[in-house]
Amino acid sequence: MNAAHAQAHPPADINTIVSSDMMALASHMNDCQRSHGSLLPVLSAFEWIKAMAFGHIVTTGALVGATGLCLLLALA
Repeated sequence: MNAAHAQAHPPADINTIVSSDMMALASHMNDCQRSHGSLLPVLSAFEWIKAMAFGHIVTTGALVGATGLCLLLALA
């Protein structure tokens, strides 16, 4: 880019860019919330239950696997 071309466009105000990005994000989040409608609390509860259950399943599986490996090595 040559100097004449660079000077032809004034630098953008960073506050304007950030403000417009935040407004776009807020608009997107409102659209998402509206699309879920009245089911949002139910969907949120299901997400929470799923996260809790998968965490316990993974922890239990790891403990069973470690115990099984220890028993296998102890009996060998």
